[in-house]
Amino acid sequence: GDDRMLYIDPQACILCQACVPVCPVQAIYDEVDLPPEWSHLVALNAEQAATLPVVEEKQTPLKASV
Repeated sequence: GDDRMLYIDPQACILCQACVPVCPVQAIYDEVDLPPEWSHLVALNAEQAATLPVVEEKQTPLKASV
């Protein structure tokens, strides 16, 4: 991730939704459940995920910036 959020690579995601209930800040949605005001983040997520390293260890949740 970067200093804003973690990203899920849509190319690697197998749509199992296992990440949704374990997100410590309830910030992960299946695309069909994504609130409309956050729809712009779908493209940002795809772009950023391709450029950042894979996170393989649990990290401290980032502070919310709404």
